[in-house]
Amino acid sequence: MNRIAEKIARIFDVVATFAIGGVVVWLGCKHYYEQLDSVLLILCLIGGGIVSSAVCRIFHELGHILIGLICGFRFNSMRVGFIYLYRDEGRLRVAARRLPESLAGATEMLPKNADNLYGKYLAVVCGGLAFSLLFLAGAELALDFYRQLPFAAYALICTALPYAFHIFFYNVLPFNDDNLDTDGAMLKGLIKKEPSYLTAVNILAIEAYLYQGFTPSEIDKQLYFGAPQLPEDDLNFILLTNYRLSYYIDAGDRENAAKACQRLEDLLEYVPQYYKNDITADILYCKCRRGDYEGARRLYPQVRLYLKGEGSLSAHRISAAYELYVNEDKGAALRELNAAEEKAESYYIKGLGKYEHKLLEGIRNDIKTDIFYEPVL
Repeated sequence: MNRIAEKIARIFDVVATFAIGGVVVWLGCKHYYEQLDSVLLILCLIGGGIVSSAVCRIFHELGHILIGLICGFRFNSMRVGFIYLYRDEGRLRVAARRLPESLAGATEMLPKNADNLYGKYLAVVCGGLAFSLLFLAGAELALDFYRQLPFAAYALICTALPYAFHIFFYNVLPFNDDNLDTDGAMLKGLIKKEPSYLTAVNILAIEAYLYQGFTPSEIDKQLYFGAPQLPEDDLNFILLTNYRLSYYIDAGDRENAAKACQRLEDLLEYVPQYYKNDITADILYCKCRRGDYEGARRLYPQVRLYLKGEGSLSAHRISAAYELYVNEDKGAALRELNAAEEKAESYYIKGLGKYEHKLLEGIRNDIKTDIFYEPVL
């Protein structure tokens, strides 16, 4: 989609969304003004619109989730606004996480196996669009019969129409914001089998093998290095580079691990905010293990709050490395290490659990032998 056409489509999206909203408010005021005070009526319509828009967003993400479950994927996380629903230690947890401004929601599903991933991924992408279309059709149908609806139903159903139109229209077109693609852009890339999206399928295959219990270096090397050439600012190239880093670390290839780490650091300016904390934290770990303590100190403030608040297995492991190798604080390192090892024992992605346990064992050995001043990557 060229820039002029995209700009026109974005303007149309904004104008049409506000126009639909205006129609919904006008019809509501015209039909229900005798039942409610005008100020209260407007407030109810606005409140109903906020609630119904949130439901509409959730319904879109549920499309990805349900189709993913049917296709053999496993739910990992869902973000809608500041609500973050995620799987941790086999249980579902809820937390508050700020999404980048370019996103209203996001869902992560992990494949259980690598069979027919191209077709399954295509179906999962279509799931959100299909559910958004259903929601849009339902809201439109309700508005067609608004005269028969009680005010509460109108305020909670018909007011969803503006956002339902926006979320479907915006996602069905191939937009890209902050290096993140809409469903339409992903669908287009998959259908045309563009290199970036074939790489995305490779990444899914890596994740499937990790889920089955393979550590990064035990997975077919072709999945990491057989992907087509991509520009360095391509999101899937950046994610694959991050997986290559794990491959090298797991294989004990210090030289290439150092190169991959530096490559990732050079690419940080292109990393979308959605992934930046995770990737920056991985770079921080490498700097700690390589003995680049000054570099680690410079990088740590960027992810300090993330590491303290995330509470994930990798966050505890990276914090343990920073406390030991940079701060030389064995007590703090042991606390982080113990928390990480507790999570590693029952980690639901078996391959990552084994990989993390291996890295944690290396940190613990350094604590015991007092040789943590020696760079190991």
